[in-house]
Amino acid sequence: MSDGAFLAKLKGHSRTFVVHSNADPYAAAAAMGAAMGSHRLGPYFNLLHKQSSGAGSQPATVAVPDLAPSEVSISVVRDWAEFLRQKGMAASGLKYDGSRTLEENTMRYLIAHNRRIPITAPRTVHESQELSVPPEYQADYIVLKTVIASGGDLKPYLSRDILKRKRPDRNDGLLNAWGIQHLHLRPEGTGHILLCRITETDVFVVQALPHVHDVWVDASLLRVMHDNWPQEIAAGECRRIRGEAMPSSQRLAMRNQNTNFATAMADGTVYLAPGGGLMASGDCFEDRRDHDEIFSELAHWQGIVEGNAARFRAALSWPPSKELSIKMAFDHRDCWLYEPTTGSTLSLAIQQ
Repeated sequence: MSDGAFLAKLKGHSRTFVVHSNADPYAAAAAMGAAMGSHRLGPYFNLLHKQSSGAGSQPATVAVPDLAPSEVSISVVRDWAEFLRQKGMAASGLKYDGSRTLEENTMRYLIAHNRRIPITAPRTVHESQELSVPPEYQADYIVLKTVIASGGDLKPYLSRDILKRKRPDRNDGLLNAWGIQHLHLRPEGTGHILLCRITETDVFVVQALPHVHDVWVDASLLRVMHDNWPQEIAAGECRRIRGEAMPSSQRLAMRNQNTNFATAMADGTVYLAPGGGLMASGDCFEDRRDHDEIFSELAHWQGIVEGNAARFRAALSWPPSKELSIKMAFDHRDCWLYEPTTGSTLSLAIQQ
């Protein structure tokens, strides 16, 4: 079976991570080891002991003492689904798709909210030494830099998938593999695009290049990042894999099959997936990891509340004959527990 036919069979699998290498038979294992080693510290959710400041007023927080378990009605999975329906998806221009599972809608949310659409906030602009903006776009570039620095909305400048095609949940191979976004120099679109890395506080402008099909696998993008801001892509360095010289047509074929490949720098440094890496489904490895953490943490908090229900009853002076319902509210990665009829937020004095 040819490489292309084999990769075509793997394409679409949501829990398969494929690395192409003619030089290293254990490249995929090394790559996954490196990915796990760069795992984000801490949980996905931040459990608050009071309500999120942007979610309206509520009665004071009630501290929960240490008592034995008893019955309580709670479904944090249902509460998470309700957050996605009412707020989470809409914040990224999406609608909850009732024909899909909660897990599938969660992945759509992560793709759009976590990766494709930067949160509106002022950012510092850093320009590479190699940056060259064509003269016809110089004025547009100055305007775009002002939008970035002032915290303006970048959505009009993002991929046409975001606003024009209304598909902010569509995976971006360049972003997922290498962590590089592309911005149009004008909201209506331009023949050249600005390739950059966008973080919560900074934008690292790599280069302005023609909007052609092989720009998405142009190895010079990684080289410029490496030469100017190596710390920004250090998580993608893989010391156990050798880079291979490939023509752009082969790199593009690999990317279209959702296959990761190693790229070597002039000093011998090798990068595989500084953007997190592609799963065979096209999803980003980091989004898949966050998806799994979300449902693991939801199950954890479900068990915590069910196993300590008497503590909630005592804290709320809840009659034994009256059913107690506890809900979990979400503000993206922040969450908190509350009793819906009184609105009391519950602070847990227990090990989390």
